[in-house]
Amino acid sequence: MKRNRSILLIFFCILLLALSACTKKEDPAPAEPAFDLAGKTYYNTVDNYGHEDHSKLWLGKDGSFVFSDSYKDGVKDISGKWTLNEDVLTLESDDGKKIILEVKDDDSLTLKSSLDGSKSDDTFSTTEVKGSTVTPKDDSKKDDSSTVTPSAPEPETKEIPCTGITSLYHNYWSYEGTKNWDLEIRPVPENTTDKMTFKSNDESVVKIDDQGRASAVGIGKTTIDVTCGSKKLTVGYEVRDKEATVTPEGAGKAQTYKAKIADVVSDYQPSVFFDSGFFTFTENVYAGMGKYKGTYDKKDDRIYCTVTDASTMEGFKGDNVKEIIFKIVDEKTLKLKTDLCMSGNGDLFYLVP
Repeated sequence: MKRNRSILLIFFCILLLALSACTKKEDPAPAEPAFDLAGKTYYNTVDNYGHEDHSKLWLGKDGSFVFSDSYKDGVKDISGKWTLNEDVLTLESDDGKKIILEVKDDDSLTLKSSLDGSKSDDTFSTTEVKGSTVTPKDDSKKDDSSTVTPSAPEPETKEIPCTGITSLYHNYWSYEGTKNWDLEIRPVPENTTDKMTFKSNDESVVKIDDQGRASAVGIGKTTIDVTCGSKKLTVGYEVRDKEATVTPEGAGKAQTYKAKIADVVSDYQPSVFFDSGFFTFTENVYAGMGKYKGTYDKKDDRIYCTVTDASTMEGFKGDNVKEIIFKIVDEKTLKLKTDLCMSGNGDLFYLVP
């Protein structure tokens, strides 16, 4: 009896194994994609060249893309196919080149490649910053049933007012004949929807295009008015004869220039004295810290001071200096181009009245 039960138990186990082997296992449902990018347009939130149209990226639902890259001399369209692997978006252009972006979320991408107009780490958002829409790639119909994937509807433009205008310099100068010189004038914030305009108050001296690039026309001085929304800025501009030697105001007369270094009281500011070809530079932060004497020579917009006598404190950083160079910024301003101790490359020295 026990033997029969054992035989039945073994038979039952074999039957279960057979049924299990014959049962077809269903394939797991495909995982939902982590991000929904298809059919969307992304705008570069930073324009690197001050254009009205920012760079834009359109991703078609059929896997195609159009990247309109706004760069210095115009707009270049790049098209091809896109693929998404987890949070890495790869754009492969028709000529085989790849552009990589990191997906932050459905509405935000970070560019990881550098192009002509868009730079690595630029952020692209589905919120339109400025400019016209991206035109999707027009794929030619292969048969009567094929269709062109339309672009996604553009989101409503958000107005971003200008809160200020920044300028690298407040007084510009260039030689006659200088063309297309970027004045480095920028709105704040850079993605403002307000348009920045430029006006030269004397186009016989300098002309300005709508991107803020200057062309020196004739010798003279004028001003440039810049507007952006309700904000205004006026900067000076001078065009000089390239063949003429630039000299500070009062050339041939004794003159003193003094620095204005932060956290240093007026009496202890470094200074330089010029008189009839000789100079004295006093690094007077703590009286007697360092003094240089010698001769100087002006060439174009530089003053070259040859040190013939140096008196410095023990351990003074600039005790082996043989030459001190200044750049002439304008008639009353010099920029030091030599590293000393308290004074250094880039410090400005102003003419003492």
